[in-house]
Amino acid sequence: MDEFSLRWHIAAPGSATFSMSSSQETVDVHTTYVGDGLGSVLQAAIDLQGGSSSAIAFLPGEPGGTCLFFAGADSDVYLQVVQFEDMSSESRRWTGGRLRWHDRISVKSFACQVALMAEEALARSGGVEAYRAAWGGVAFPSKKLQLLRDSISR
Repeated sequence: MDEFSLRWHIAAPGSATFSMSSSQETVDVHTTYVGDGLGSVLQAAIDLQGGSSSAIAFLPGEPGGTCLFFAGADSDVYLQVVQFEDMSSESRRWTGGRLRWHDRISVKSFACQVALMAEEALARSGGVEAYRAAWGGVAFPSKKLQLLRDSISR
């Protein structure tokens, strides 16, 4: 995928949509405050930008969730977005995964888009404390955003 954008939109207290858009399609993933989905996506970008060949980001959705699986990273990485119906029970956690999207993307573009997405989410929410209130008490991942910014500027 050449051009894409990412968006984190808090729709209601404790509920957000992670959107990944290209010229061809948009994939929307619902997530909730039972985990730090934004922090997980930031950490995946940090890991990939730092040279890791793979990463996983988890966006919980009660009881299900969506995983972003990154593999074979160099300058590009293969990304699979897979939705699972039940991520709460240990016995069924990885069953019934449904592939929502897959393609190779630029690691640098992904890292830049994640940083931009996080910055925009913070600005739209009205700051760190407003983000915490809107996200069910989960703090905005400021340190992860700063680490990602630092890795991009190197």
